[in-house]
Amino acid sequence: MNDLHRSADHAAPADHAAPAAHAARAASAPRVRRAPFARAAAALLGLAALAGATAARAAPTDGPSQPVPDPGKAVASSDDASAIAVNPANLSFLPGTELRWTWVSTGSTSPLPARGHSIALAAPLWFVSTGLRFDFLDPPDAAPAPLDSPSRWIRWGLALDTGPAFAFGTTLGWGSSDAPALDGYFSLTSGVTLRPTTWLSLSAVARDWNRPESRLRQPIERSYDLGIAVRPVDGRRALEIGLETAYVEDSDPDASGAWVPRATLGLRVPYVGTLRGDLTLRDLAEDGGPKIAAMAGLDINVDELQISAGGVFGNAVTRNGTGHYVGAALRSFSEPGVRLPARVVRIRLDSTPGVRRHTRFLQQLWRLAEDPEVSGVALVLRAEPASSLAHAEEVGDAIRNLRRHGKKVLCHLEDAGGRSLHVCSHADAIAMNPAGGLRFSGISSSYFYFGGLLKKLGVRADIVRIGAHKLAAEQFARENSTQVGKDDHQELLDQFTGAFLAEVSAGRRIPVEELRRRLARGPFLAQEARQSGLVDMLAYDDEIGRVIDEVMGRSSRVVDDARGDEAPERWGRSPKVALVYLDGDMIDGESQSIPLLGVKLAGSYTVAGALRRAREDSTVRAVVLRVQTGGGSTLAADVILREAILTARVKPLIVSMGSAAASGGYYASLAGSPIFANRSTVTGSIGIFYGKVDVTGLLQKLGVSIETFRSTSRADAESLYRPYTDDEREQLGIKVKQLYDRFIARVVEGRRLPAEQVDALARGRVWTGAQAVERRLVDRVGGLREALEEARRLGRLPDDAPVLSLPEDDTSLLGYALGLVGFSAQAQGELAKATIPPVMLDAARALTPFLVFGAERPLARSEFAGEISFGVPLTAREDEPSGPAFGER
Repeated sequence: MNDLHRSADHAAPADHAAPAAHAARAASAPRVRRAPFARAAAALLGLAALAGATAARAAPTDGPSQPVPDPGKAVASSDDASAIAVNPANLSFLPGTELRWTWVSTGSTSPLPARGHSIALAAPLWFVSTGLRFDFLDPPDAAPAPLDSPSRWIRWGLALDTGPAFAFGTTLGWGSSDAPALDGYFSLTSGVTLRPTTWLSLSAVARDWNRPESRLRQPIERSYDLGIAVRPVDGRRALEIGLETAYVEDSDPDASGAWVPRATLGLRVPYVGTLRGDLTLRDLAEDGGPKIAAMAGLDINVDELQISAGGVFGNAVTRNGTGHYVGAALRSFSEPGVRLPARVVRIRLDSTPGVRRHTRFLQQLWRLAEDPEVSGVALVLRAEPASSLAHAEEVGDAIRNLRRHGKKVLCHLEDAGGRSLHVCSHADAIAMNPAGGLRFSGISSSYFYFGGLLKKLGVRADIVRIGAHKLAAEQFARENSTQVGKDDHQELLDQFTGAFLAEVSAGRRIPVEELRRRLARGPFLAQEARQSGLVDMLAYDDEIGRVIDEVMGRSSRVVDDARGDEAPERWGRSPKVALVYLDGDMIDGESQSIPLLGVKLAGSYTVAGALRRAREDSTVRAVVLRVQTGGGSTLAADVILREAILTARVKPLIVSMGSAAASGGYYASLAGSPIFANRSTVTGSIGIFYGKVDVTGLLQKLGVSIETFRSTSRADAESLYRPYTDDEREQLGIKVKQLYDRFIARVVEGRRLPAEQVDALARGRVWTGAQAVERRLVDRVGGLREALEEARRLGRLPDDAPVLSLPEDDTSLLGYALGLVGFSAQAQGELAKATIPPVMLDAARALTPFLVFGAERPLARSEFAGEISFGVPLTAREDEPSGPAFGER
């Protein structure tokens, strides 16, 4: 209770301590961090000791500008609305909007005038945080004149948003009173806070630095605060210790200023809130020793409400008895405290998540698994919950994780497909709308071949490849696949089917062969799906509450998952994991997107820049490269791999393969250690092809002729207006072989395999993640959850270390313009579906990469599957308009 303890508007103890839900691992907290604190604490204590030796014979009178005390708020850690008076710099760290009221009473015999009511409202805005505070001081009769007269102060605080490690702020104050000696003040107080680590905060505050004067020309002396606060338990708010000292000037030439040392303590009380205390030594040089002013109380947190109460005591505060304080705060953020009644969280999906929203969906389910107030999760699926079988495996893993943490999981389906069945088979129960159905009886795949179309147009594809399994080249040169291609496609489909049946069989407890026979009878109406054991019950939307009660075994409180803000657990820039996305066909240069087609192009400069940023950021302790691509430009793949290699030399680099990490996507993954792939990830496709199209036939049909002049015979070898010569084709084969050998060498180096073995696994052959693990092309079967866990382990990070997503999600100019006029990504997808026939939409997507790749670019790319069907077409994805994922090739 700073202002009871020293003159002018000084500060107070520890900030609210916060959640102890995750106990930090011992390995993640280096012991050496305590040494700097010991030195800093010793320096501050030495300063306090010096204060005792040099203090004036009597402390100056308590100044007129002191506010109503803020119990337990320190200059270095007051990150709420109290910062307006305590240290305006700390407004920059305000987690959200807060309305706070405090009342302090010290009894009529107290010699100190600081008591009364305060009301403060503060909020973070765009690049500043600001707040307004009203203090109504009602001093006791025992306070010295003129401070025994009631007074009022209005304070306006403003702090710049300069990041989590540094803050600067200023408070302007206006004082008024019926007593002329206390009326007409205008005060300026400025503060600065530095948080170099997650466990250390340093602050300095200059109070009343303009030396304000009242109407009677009575000045308020300047004062200065220096404070340090530490959180020694791995930087968490479980325990917070503060030491600070204030120096108050004295304008009397025959007297020196006064030093006022102070200590604060904040201790988290599980399932309640924070226990707070502070102790201040006053009148250090007075006869009889220093006087003590102390406060102790409890902050009780109930969701976004905080209630505070405690006692005020010490011989510097009251001559007999004790005082007390009470307070309350309404915030838009919360701190750990009293547990609310258990709830069931309802999550509704109206569109299939794209790549990044899929990650956010997983993170949402992981968070709910750790929430002790959540007893169950109800997934209301009005679209397929995953865009590929690999993504469905990750969502299924998240559901199993919920159940491992004791949560019940219910799925409610309407018009569902195979991915919904795959995901929900891991739930406790599946309900279906009686009028709905399960449109699934197996998996199919379709591939486009444009050779016949190009022939009719007079366009000839001239392509050189290595490996009979490099099937992407066939799509533009042939009217159908080769026998090798047919065999490869069927084997891949069989692998998908085996993975699908194994997962659903384990979840629904139906033997694999029996499940295969039942699914072959599909598609199913809702009643048929229940009779086949694929769903458990039938229920309309309005009956979901009843079904939840049946699954939970009791009446349940059902709420939508609207997660509010939480007060940060640590100070400063927390150590983190960087999640770098390689998403879409790989092109040279910057990333691009084509909104209406739902095509994303991963630019080498963009992805390489994200890896470089993660490498150079000292707070990033580990990197997860999330690969979601079937490949593309060989140059782009090599540029990205180079940055990945440089990053892996500095910090752990883990690769997480999503739907696909094939060809150039696999190439870029080779720096990772370890490499994770889902069982149904499409990977491998180690190979190169190079080619162009000759459009002279088309131009002749249009009546266009071309004359070309060249300085050498190969000057126009890459031209679209003639085919390759035999000599050029021979030389092109040599170059493709060189690029292929470079690919093989990269795999040999990255995977530590013999070249002969790699070549046998390569030649364009596609493997699933499970097959790749068996062949040592990938280290482990696992999804994004396992990759992030490994990154935290290798980076010696706590389980709750934050994740930084890179590069920032961007969009094209057209996509941005459509968004401004109300066309979300989902709406764009629906517009594309409504205006372009599905077969043409898929064909356009298949052709798009070859329109953006230059004719001179060799490609490391797997083929495009027009459709891998699980029974129901995807509803438009929110961050990628509708259509098959790049991984489904």
